[in-house]
Amino acid sequence: MLFRSPKSIADEIIAHAQRDDPNECCGLLAGENGEVVAALPAANAAASPYRYVIDSKELLRLFREIEWGDHEWKVMGNYHSHTHSEAYPSPTDVREAHLGPDATYLIVSLRDPEHPHIRAFRINDETHIITEEPLNIRG
Repeated sequence: MLFRSPKSIADEIIAHAQRDDPNECCGLLAGENGEVVAALPAANAAASPYRYVIDSKELLRLFREIEWGDHEWKVMGNYHSHTHSEAYPSPTDVREAHLGPDATYLIVSLRDPEHPHIRAFRINDETHIITEEPLNIRG
């Protein structure tokens, strides 16, 4: 499936990753009609350069904001950063992928801080199979 996002949202996610560096950043992706319409940042409760955790109360608040707000949004997935490695799901990312079969996991790599790199993936909750999604970031 093609993952679509406006450049402005991709830029917001990269800026969040750069602000939280050296720790990983994290947040949820809200969508409408199959396209990302908002990136909702969350605090990384782990405060770690190697993993991210969204506190359960904050996660519930974000889900409510997305799904019960004054719009037709749904949770499309989440995003997080890798501060020193490529934009590819780590074993921890795969183990902790629990958003369902339609969720997209967007990863920003800051391995080369001057050239952040974003990739999108699906991670099967049961089989742990990782599938890269084509990414269409438009202007």
